[in-house]
Parts: sequence; C-alpha cells; structure tokens
Amino acid sequence: MLYSKNQRGNPQAGLRLLPERKVYHAQRRLWPSPHDPDGLDPAPGFPARRVCWGPAWPGFQSPPATPTQPPSPPETPTKPSPTLAPTLTPLPTKGPVATSTPVALCTFGPPVPPEPGPSLDAYVFSEPSVVLTHTSGIGIIGWLPDGQRLLITRDIPGTNRQAIETLNIRTAEIQVYGQREGANGKPVWLSGLGGVAYSTLAGQHHELWLSWGDPARAERIASRVEGLSLIADPTGQRLLYFPSLVSGQPRLLDVASRVEQAMPLNVAQWQYPKYPKLVQSMLTPSAFRIAWHPDGSQLAFYTQPWTFLFDMRTNEVCEIDLGQSEPENMPIWALEAKWSPNGRYLALITTGTFPGQASGTGAAILYTDLTILDMRTGNLRTLQPAPDINGGEHYVTDMSWAPDSHYLAVLGVVRITETGSEKEGIFIVDVTRGEFQRVLSEHDFGGGSWGWQLAWDPSGSQLAVNCPTPEEGRLCIISVRPKDVQGKQP
Repeated sequence: MLYSKNQRGNPQAGLRLLPERKVYHAQRRLWPSPHDPDGLDPAPGFPARRVCWGPAWPGFQSPPATPTQPPSPPETPTKPSPTLAPTLTPLPTKGPVATSTPVALCTFGPPVPPEPGPSLDAYVFSEPSVVLTHTSGIGIIGWLPDGQRLLITRDIPGTNRQAIETLNIRTAEIQVYGQREGANGKPVWLSGLGGVAYSTLAGQHHELWLSWGDPARAERIASRVEGLSLIADPTGQRLLYFPSLVSGQPRLLDVASRVEQAMPLNVAQWQYPKYPKLVQSMLTPSAFRIAWHPDGSQLAFYTQPWTFLFDMRTNEVCEIDLGQSEPENMPIWALEAKWSPNGRYLALITTGTFPGQASGTGAAILYTDLTILDMRTGNLRTLQPAPDINGGEHYVTDMSWAPDSHYLAVLGVVRITETGSEKEGIFIVDVTRGEFQRVLSEHDFGGGSWGWQLAWDPSGSQLAVNCPTPEEGRLCIISVRPKDVQGKQP
C-alpha cells in the first residue's frame, strides 16, 4: 500500500491509498491503545509519525473469520556461547515497587574483545531472484529450520484478513496454514512441534489459535492474547505472551500439555517515569514485546521507553540503559530487539524521539538507529547505516542475524519517491568492528511492514527480502557466498 508523503512515519495516522497506484504493500503503526488494540485508528493526542512493525490492512473490517494457522520460524541459533550474566535485582515477593524507584541498572563483566569474523568484502551477494508475487502485501516471518521453507503472510485484498503460509523456495510449493482476522503481531512457528500459533481478532479482543497444517482443524488455545508479545521459547514447545495491554504478568503455555502458568513477574511493578511529568501523563499504554535468549535463560522485555532483562533462573530483573538522545534529551528506546544466535549480542532498532503531541512539539519519530549491546561487556554501539534523507531523518526498518553472529543484514530507507513511498537498501553490518556497507545498491528493496521484510537463513547462504514493484508485491531470494582467497566467487 502506498502512502502520501505526510503520512510516512506516522504510527497513528490512518492509512490512505494513493489512487494512481495499485496496492502492493502496507505498513501499520507500533502503538495500539486499549480502545484500538489493532492500531488502526489514530490514538487521541498522537498524530505521530512512523508506521511500522506489522502488516496493515484497509481501515474497514470484514466480519470476524475463523482463524487458522500461522508461520514464524525462529532463526535457528548456533549453540549459545557462555556469557557473563548481568547483575540483576531480585523481584519483590509482596507489594508493588514504588514508581519513583527504578529497577537497578544492569551491570556487566570486564571487557572481553570479541573475535572478529571475515571482512565485509569476504562475501558475494547474487542478483535477487523473484520466487513469489502477490497482488497485495507479503510479510516475511522467518525461515523454518530446514532452510528451504519460509513462513510468510499474505494480505487478502479487500479484507482485514491474512493468509498464513509456508513457501518452499526450491519447489515453489505453498502450504496454507490458515487465515486470520487482523495482524496483531507475528505468527510463531513451533519448531519442536511443527505447528503455528497466532493471534486473531475476535470482536474487541484477540484470541490465541494453533494450527498443525490443516486450516479446518485449527483450534483456539487461549481466549485473550496481546499478539505483539507472542513468542516461542528456543525449544519451540512453549509460548509466552501477555493476555492484554493492561496485564503486567505474562503467561507461559506448554503447547503439548496445554498447561498454562503465570510467570513470577509483573512488568507494571518495574515501570517508572522517564519523561517530564506532562509528557509521561500522556503516554498511552503499549504492549511489552519479548525477546528470548537462545539458551532460554533470559528474557528481554521492551516497550516505550523501557528495556528490562529478566533472568529465568533466578527471577531477578535489571534495566538496560540505552542512553539519552541528543539534543532532545529523551530516553532512547527499542522498537525491535533480536538476540544473536550465540546469545552474546542484543541487536535493537532504537529511537530517542517521542511520537506525537505529548512531547509539546507534535514531533514525529525522526530517526531509527541500529544499536548493538554486547551482553558480556555492556558495550553499547549505535550505528546509522541508512543515509539522512530529509534534514537528519534516517530509518533502519528491519534486521536479521547471520548464523555466525558476526553480521547483521539490515534494511534502511535510502530515498523517498515523489509519491511518498520508501525505497530501501540492504546493508551488511560487521558487529565486532562496527562497520557496514551497502550491497546490491542498484536495487530497491523493502516495501512492506517494518520488521516483516527480511530474513537470513539458518545456513547463512540465503537472504529472503521483499522486493516489490509499484504494481505487485514480490519476494526475492539472494544467495550469499564466500569469496576464495583470491577474492573471486567460487
């Protein structure tokens, strides 16, 4: 879906088609409200900016439909390396934490220089090959562990629904897991069980459903879920999620046995004012999102403006301080977080601007950066792969780890067309050196919902990326191969 230029970057604005173009992709905002759990309508006082992090659909809704299965293959992590656990604060056993008393900051071990990988010039990226086209938006959830199938979503034109499917890139075979109403968070692939969990809109709330591959036999497994928080554990057998926006205590569900338990934590007790009083009072509730460490030992909980680290072994918590923006002097916060496969790094897409009028300026999200946190040393590195496109505006829109944990593939906005649509480029980031370079610069990519456009396969030999045209949505595969010692492609 294409937008007029003044809607670009507005997480609260309604979606408006440019009449001269066909619909081929869409974006939706990150900040839902209790009155608008899907984030479709503008929140009061927040005519903000950037739409991102999940597929969108037209502003009307079709009658609620029976949901079915989703896909979300978590990237297969390499064996996590041992890390020095940050110092955490024990959770209180009774009573809430006073809002004026923040959770203790995370502390880390002594500097341990990471072992660098090959240079950025050590790899060759093939021309993109189109493997799927569609008349509406395509969402890339991730690769399945076999490295041949992708978990994807496809918007159903003219409706508020999505199809959840797997695509075999070798045979072009598509298996439909089901359809769902709305797009509240990514579907989740359960690698240990071979099924898909997903949220679907049911009236004014969302339900959690499970599918094993037959849409007609999909089953409801929870009556309420906040889909943005839904995540599978590293074994692919348990689900973790918040039942609603206002719930501070997440639920842990063993999918095979259907045994559910409340986690021994409450994120509402961790929160404290980080903005000036007037701004803080106008901050609308938003869902905490969760990133699970590859070895299962830690959970990162993040939302505007907090990022917390919870230890599953000790039930202790600490806050990750991402710093302050300049010159706004606003707390930097994460829109997306992903652990490296070996568990040493936490990559975040961050910003320090406050969306909407609560800031007193009506300012929008003017930038997003790539931030890398070394969990052994606490070293925080912020990079700006994407260029400034309009007076300091720059945007990282997606990221995906290589299986060796040395590199990230990143999408960043490289230009804006006259009609206001974004064109994005692929950047390869060397995490250990803090270097990056654009690859395949003659091609435009992106063209979907932020965070749903890019995935590096478990072998490191393929990148899946959205590569649409103005007429249709497209999904491309790019081969990644090492050079030989003479610098030639093998």
